Amino acid sequence: MKSYTLREAAKKVKVAPRILKQWEKEFAQYITVPRTKQGARIYNDALLEQFIKIKQWFSEKKTKHDIIQYLQEEQQNTGLEGEVIDTPRPLRHDSYHIAEQLARTMKEEIVGELKKETTEAVQQAVAEMKTYMGEICENSASTKREIHRSLARYTKTLQEETEEIHEHLDNIVMFLQEEKTKREEEQRRYEEQIIEREKAFRELVLSFRQAASSASVKRSNKWWKFW
Repeated sequence: MKSYTLREAAKKVKVAPRILKQWEKEFAQYITVPRTKQGARIYNDALLEQFIKIKQWFSEKKTKHDIIQYLQEEQQNTGLEGEVIDTPRPLRHDSYHIAEQLARTMKEEIVGELKKETTEAVQQAVAEMKTYMGEICENSASTKREIHRSLARYTKTLQEETEEIHEHLDNIVMFLQEEKTKREEEQRRYEEQIIEREKAFRELVLSFRQAASSASVKRSNKWWKFW
């Protein structure tokens, strides 16, 4: 009887190796897959036929409970219930072939586990990187919002200070205008006072001249009287 490795059996049934393992577990009461001393699974044509039937039943939308009933009926009809399939004994000249198959199977399983571990590690690293990038984006957004708030506060403060400066400048301009008006008024009064004083001085000089002229005439009259 010809034997097959897990990968070869999956290829014959046209499903993934993990599907055969899953079916073996789900229908363990009715399907027994023999193993070598090293734990590698070995399939024969009878097992492949059972797995092909299971695949056909699933394709017909049969439930797991229905398939269990079918397998139970088959065992009852064939009288094979509880029979354990023995590990086939390879001939001496097939020993190298079996050893090569086992080595290839072990290699495939090891490579598969390594791929699985590597994939999980990469997925974890990618998830951590996404989380880190998300935190960076969140921090960037928070920083951006804080910058906008700071700019808004600075703009408001600058506007208030500018308004205060304008108000202060307006007060200064108003004060200077008032001072200018006061200075002009004082200058006008001062000029009026000067004009009045000049007028009074002229009147005083004129009165002095008139008085001096009168005194001179009187002295002249006295001199003629003397002669």
